[in-house]
Amino acid sequence: MRGRRRARGFTLLETVVALTLLAVMLGLLFAGLRTGLRAWDAGTDRGDRADRALLAFSFVRKELAAAFPWRLKDPLAVKLAFRGERERLRFVSMRPAEIGGGGLSFVSFEYEPARGARADGRLVMRRAFAAAASADFAPLDAAEAFPLLDGVTSVRFEYYGAENDTVQPAWSDSWDHAQRLPTHVRLAAKTGDHAIPEFVVALRIGEEAGCYESSFQRTCVPRR
Repeated sequence: MRGRRRARGFTLLETVVALTLLAVMLGLLFAGLRTGLRAWDAGTDRGDRADRALLAFSFVRKELAAAFPWRLKDPLAVKLAFRGERERLRFVSMRPAEIGGGGLSFVSFEYEPARGARADGRLVMRRAFAAAASADFAPLDAAEAFPLLDGVTSVRFEYYGAENDTVQPAWSDSWDHAQRLPTHVRLAAKTGDHAIPEFVVALRIGEEAGCYESSFQRTCVPRR
Protein backbone atom coordinates (compact mmCIF):
# COMPACT_ATOMS: atom_id res chain seq x y z
CA MET A 1 0.00 0.00 0.00
CA ARG A 2 2.81 2.42 0.83
CA GLY A 3 4.56 1.65 -2.46
CA ARG A 4 1.40 2.38 -4.44
CA ARG A 5 0.83 5.76 -2.72
CA ARG A 6 4.47 6.69 -3.32
CA ALA A 7 4.20 5.86 -7.05
CA ARG A 8 1.10 8.01 -7.53
CA GLY A 9 2.71 11.31 -6.43
CA PHE A 10 5.86 13.40 -7.09
CA THR A 11 8.66 14.16 -4.76
CA LEU A 12 9.61 17.73 -3.93
CA LEU A 13 12.78 17.42 -5.99
CA GLU A 14 10.87 16.23 -9.05
CA THR A 15 8.43 19.10 -8.70
CA VAL A 16 11.27 21.67 -8.47
CA VAL A 17 12.99 20.18 -11.53
CA ALA A 18 9.74 20.23 -13.53
CA LEU A 19 9.04 23.85 -12.57
CA THR A 20 12.60 24.82 -13.47
CA LEU A 21 12.32 23.20 -16.90
CA LEU A 22 8.97 24.88 -17.45
CA ALA A 23 10.44 28.27 -16.52
CA VAL A 24 13.37 27.74 -18.90
CA MET A 25 11.05 26.78 -21.77
CA LEU A 26 8.79 29.78 -21.11
CA GLY A 27 11.83 32.04 -21.01
CA LEU A 28 13.06 30.70 -24.35
CA LEU A 29 9.59 31.05 -25.83
CA PHE A 30 9.30 34.65 -24.60
CA ALA A 31 12.77 35.50 -25.94
CA GLY A 32 11.83 34.08 -29.33
CA LEU A 33 8.60 36.02 -29.40
CA ARG A 34 10.38 39.23 -28.41
CA THR A 35 12.99 38.73 -31.14
CA GLY A 36 10.26 38.08 -33.67
CA LEU A 37 8.37 41.20 -32.64
CA ARG A 38 11.51 43.31 -32.91
CA ALA A 39 12.22 41.94 -36.38
CA TRP A 40 8.60 42.61 -37.36
CA ASP A 41 8.76 46.18 -36.04
CA ALA A 42 12.08 46.79 -37.81
CA GLY A 43 10.69 45.46 -41.08
CA THR A 44 7.55 47.53 -40.72
CA ASP A 45 9.61 50.63 -39.96
CA ARG A 46 11.80 50.06 -43.03
CA GLY A 47 8.71 49.54 -45.14
CA ASP A 48 7.13 52.75 -43.84
CA ARG A 49 10.31 54.72 -44.52
CA ALA A 50 10.51 53.29 -48.03
CA ASP A 51 6.86 54.17 -48.70
CA ARG A 52 7.31 57.74 -47.44
CA ALA A 53 10.49 58.18 -49.49
CA LEU A 54 8.83 56.76 -52.61
CA LEU A 55 5.88 59.13 -52.21
CA ALA A 56 8.15 62.16 -51.70
CA PHE A 57 10.43 61.29 -54.62
CA SER A 58 7.43 60.66 -56.86
CA PHE A 59 6.18 64.15 -56.03
CA VAL A 60 9.59 65.67 -56.82
CA ARG A 61 9.72 63.73 -60.08
CA LYS A 62 6.27 64.97 -61.12
CA GLU A 63 7.18 68.60 -60.38
CA LEU A 64 10.48 68.40 -62.25
CA ALA A 65 8.71 66.84 -65.23
CA ALA A 66 6.61 70.03 -65.33
CA ALA A 67 9.64 72.38 -65.25
CA PHE A 68 9.27 75.31 -67.64
CA PRO A 69 12.09 77.45 -69.16
CA TRP A 70 10.71 80.74 -67.86
CA ARG A 71 12.92 83.81 -68.02
CA LEU A 72 13.34 86.27 -65.21
CA LYS A 73 12.50 89.94 -65.83
CA ASP A 74 15.78 91.47 -66.98
CA PRO A 75 15.93 93.81 -70.01
CA LEU A 76 19.70 93.43 -70.32
CA ALA A 77 20.28 89.67 -70.19
CA VAL A 78 18.65 86.31 -70.64
CA LYS A 79 18.28 84.66 -67.23
CA LEU A 80 16.41 81.41 -67.07
CA ALA A 81 14.62 80.80 -63.79
CA PHE A 82 16.54 77.67 -62.79
CA ARG A 83 19.11 77.58 -59.98
CA GLY A 84 20.59 74.35 -58.73
CA GLU A 85 22.62 73.84 -55.56
CA ARG A 86 23.75 70.74 -53.71
CA GLU A 87 20.95 70.91 -51.14
CA ARG A 88 18.46 73.22 -52.86
CA LEU A 89 16.80 73.42 -56.27
CA ARG A 90 14.66 76.32 -57.53
CA PHE A 91 12.82 76.46 -60.84
CA VAL A 92 9.51 77.34 -62.50
CA SER A 93 6.75 74.77 -62.80
CA MET A 94 3.84 74.72 -65.20
CA ARG A 95 1.66 73.66 -62.27
CA PRO A 96 -0.21 76.61 -60.73
CA ALA A 97 0.65 77.91 -57.28
CA GLU A 98 -2.89 77.32 -56.00
CA ILE A 99 -5.54 74.70 -56.65
CA GLY A 100 -7.88 75.99 -59.29
CA GLY A 101 -5.54 78.87 -60.10
CA GLY A 102 -3.68 79.64 -63.28
CA GLY A 103 -0.27 80.73 -64.45
CA LEU A 104 3.16 79.40 -63.57
CA SER A 105 4.71 78.99 -60.14
CA PHE A 106 8.12 79.22 -58.52
CA VAL A 107 9.05 75.94 -56.81
CA SER A 108 11.91 75.04 -54.52
CA PHE A 109 13.02 71.75 -53.00
CA GLU A 110 15.57 72.01 -50.23
CA TYR A 111 17.07 70.25 -47.25
CA GLU A 112 16.42 71.78 -43.84
CA PRO A 113 18.80 70.46 -41.15
CA ALA A 114 17.68 69.67 -37.61
CA ARG A 115 17.01 72.75 -35.50
CA GLY A 116 15.35 73.58 -32.18
CA ALA A 117 12.88 70.95 -31.03
CA ARG A 118 13.15 69.12 -34.36
CA ALA A 119 15.74 66.38 -33.93
CA ASP A 120 15.99 65.37 -37.59
CA GLY A 121 16.33 67.17 -40.88
CA ARG A 122 13.69 67.14 -43.59
CA LEU A 123 13.10 67.67 -47.29
CA VAL A 124 10.70 70.57 -47.84
CA MET A 125 9.00 72.25 -50.77
CA ARG A 126 8.01 75.89 -51.24
CA ARG A 127 5.71 77.24 -53.93
CA ALA A 128 4.81 80.79 -54.93
CA PHE A 129 3.10 82.50 -57.85
CA ALA A 130 5.51 83.47 -60.63
CA ALA A 131 4.54 87.03 -61.48
CA ALA A 132 5.58 88.34 -64.89
CA ALA A 133 7.58 91.16 -63.25
CA SER A 134 9.66 88.80 -61.06
CA ALA A 135 13.40 89.40 -61.39
CA ASP A 136 14.48 86.64 -58.97
CA PHE A 137 13.21 83.89 -56.67
CA ALA A 138 12.39 86.30 -53.82
CA PRO A 139 8.70 85.20 -53.64
CA LEU A 140 9.87 81.78 -52.46
CA ASP A 141 11.55 83.29 -49.38
CA ALA A 142 8.16 84.30 -47.97
CA ALA A 143 6.41 81.05 -48.96
CA GLU A 144 5.53 78.49 -46.29
CA ALA A 145 7.65 75.34 -46.21
CA PHE A 146 5.73 72.14 -46.82
CA PRO A 147 7.53 69.01 -45.47
CA LEU A 148 7.82 66.18 -47.99
CA LEU A 149 10.01 63.78 -46.01
CA ASP A 150 10.96 63.86 -42.31
CA GLY A 151 13.87 62.13 -40.60
CA VAL A 152 16.29 63.08 -43.39
CA THR A 153 20.00 63.30 -42.56
CA SER A 154 21.29 64.37 -45.98
CA VAL A 155 20.05 65.44 -49.42
CA ARG A 156 22.08 65.78 -52.60
CA PHE A 157 20.93 67.26 -55.91
CA GLU A 158 23.11 66.84 -59.00
CA TYR A 159 22.70 68.27 -62.50
CA TYR A 160 23.74 66.90 -65.88
CA GLY A 161 24.49 69.16 -68.79
CA ALA A 162 26.97 71.62 -70.27
CA GLU A 163 27.37 75.38 -70.20
CA ASN A 164 27.49 75.53 -74.01
CA ASP A 165 27.72 73.29 -77.06
CA THR A 166 31.52 73.16 -76.99
CA VAL A 167 31.73 71.63 -73.50
CA GLN A 168 31.25 67.95 -72.79
CA PRO A 169 28.13 67.34 -70.61
CA ALA A 170 28.88 66.12 -67.08
CA TRP A 171 27.33 65.77 -63.63
CA SER A 172 27.76 68.66 -61.21
CA ASP A 173 26.43 69.48 -57.73
CA SER A 174 25.44 73.01 -58.80
CA TRP A 175 23.86 74.71 -61.79
CA ASP A 176 24.13 78.45 -62.29
CA HIS A 177 24.29 78.75 -66.09
CA ALA A 178 21.74 81.49 -66.66
CA GLN A 179 21.12 80.72 -70.34
CA ARG A 180 20.97 76.93 -70.17
CA LEU A 181 18.94 74.21 -68.47
CA PRO A 182 20.40 70.88 -67.39
CA THR A 183 19.13 67.88 -69.27
CA HIS A 184 18.78 65.71 -66.15
CA VAL A 185 18.48 66.16 -62.38
CA ARG A 186 19.53 63.48 -59.89
CA LEU A 187 18.38 63.28 -56.27
CA ALA A 188 19.83 61.15 -53.47
CA ALA A 189 18.97 61.24 -49.76
CA LYS A 190 19.49 59.41 -46.48
CA THR A 191 17.13 58.79 -43.59
CA GLY A 192 19.27 57.94 -40.58
CA ASP A 193 21.90 55.48 -41.79
CA HIS A 194 19.70 54.20 -44.61
CA ALA A 195 20.44 55.45 -48.12
CA ILE A 196 17.36 55.97 -50.29
CA PRO A 197 17.89 54.73 -53.86
CA GLU A 198 18.68 57.76 -56.00
CA PHE A 199 16.64 58.60 -59.06
CA VAL A 200 17.16 60.68 -62.20
CA VAL A 201 14.61 62.93 -63.91
CA ALA A 202 14.97 64.12 -67.50
CA LEU A 203 13.70 67.64 -68.08
CA ARG A 204 11.20 67.45 -70.91
CA ILE A 205 11.49 71.00 -72.25
CA GLY A 206 14.59 72.77 -73.52
CA GLU A 207 15.35 76.42 -72.87
CA GLU A 208 14.22 77.43 -76.35
CA ALA A 209 10.77 75.82 -76.09
CA GLY A 210 7.44 77.43 -75.41
CA CYS A 211 8.58 81.07 -75.37
CA TYR A 212 8.34 84.22 -77.37
CA GLU A 213 10.31 87.36 -76.65
CA SER A 214 9.39 91.02 -76.80
CA SER A 215 11.58 93.23 -78.98
CA PHE A 216 11.89 95.76 -76.16
CA GLN A 217 12.57 93.59 -73.14
CA ARG A 218 13.25 89.93 -72.66
CA THR A 219 10.26 88.08 -71.28
CA CYS A 220 9.05 84.56 -71.74
CA VAL A 221 5.50 83.26 -71.46
CA PRO A 222 3.91 79.94 -72.51
CA ARG A 223 2.56 79.66 -76.01
CA ARG A 224 -1.17 79.02 -76.21
